[in-house]
Amino acid sequence: MATYETLMKKLLDPVPQYVFSIIPAVLTAGAAPKHAFLDKLIWVGQCLSCPFMGLLYTCNVKSDEITTYWLRKSHFVEVKIKGEEKIETEISVRPVGHRAMVIIRSGNIARFVEQQPNSNSLRERLEKLSELNNTVLERLEEECIANASVLERLSSLTLAYYILIGIIAGIARVIGPFSCEDWPYIPLAFCWTLTAIYRRTTHGELLVKDPEKKIKSEKIYVMNSDDNDNKVQTHTRVVLTFLASMTVPWISVFLAYLTPPVGFFCRSKYLTVLCSIWSLNSLVAYIHHWIEERNKTVDLIIHVWLTVSGVAVAMLLFVLAMLISESLWWVSLFGKSCDDSGICSV
Repeated sequence: MATYETLMKKLLDPVPQYVFSIIPAVLTAGAAPKHAFLDKLIWVGQCLSCPFMGLLYTCNVKSDEITTYWLRKSHFVEVKIKGEEKIETEISVRPVGHRAMVIIRSGNIARFVEQQPNSNSLRERLEKLSELNNTVLERLEEECIANASVLERLSSLTLAYYILIGIIAGIARVIGPFSCEDWPYIPLAFCWTLTAIYRRTTHGELLVKDPEKKIKSEKIYVMNSDDNDNKVQTHTRVVLTFLASMTVPWISVFLAYLTPPVGFFCRSKYLTVLCSIWSLNSLVAYIHHWIEERNKTVDLIIHVWLTVSGVAVAMLLFVLAMLISESLWWVSLFGKSCDDSGICSV
């Protein structure tokens, strides 16, 4: 009965600001121009369970590609140059990440035709494709993209503030005087959302409508880049994104371990479970992206798994938020191994 009363009192207490701020941080990292609310919710859940999915878009999509990222592969046509001819073929995977291609625009045609014997004729044909691309992309940008207001940008900075404060608090507990009070683990665990917050603040472009609903049956013409340096940069950026999504959340476990009393106790173990889910799902998503997303059955299984994992992560975070300021609850839920009262009374 006493535990029930304590629980109800805890639920009725004001939500700590650093916990409440994580909700919009996740929504920022998992922002998607889906049409239906359920689709938006599913995408947020998948990004909550898999940092790589949100970071792949945040860290690897340029400003002029934020609409094309959300289009199905059927809307793209690959143009290959063979001698004096151009061959148009459908692509088997979306041109993002490791499979990224160059959208044919007037500014990049020169590098595709300069090595061709009849470059003038080929240039004219590519210019026509460039005009078609410009027409489609300009319309998508006009109908789907809005500029973030000053208030929206400042609110993003507020999210970054709470996460940075969580990081500072964690470091201070490690190097500062001994204290048995809990520090906010949750903002520290979500430090991987800082890149999405940074993009929202600096770029100021919001995708407010689903490009898939606006493009109809039009096509976007793309080509494989012949610039080896650009290819290396693209692949390197994707790999670094993957490594960051795998490792950055573990900073919270590392600091929890070093926070007095030093050791791999219940808080460290709890965060280890959470970070293990993130790392496993990021690994699965990266492998799925690397081997090309062609099998619809595998796609469905992975998306269902990530959605279910998102629900599990949300529940784990809710429980962690409840446990942060209630040391006795750790003992009630996980046993006497979590009892640090003897250490704290010294």
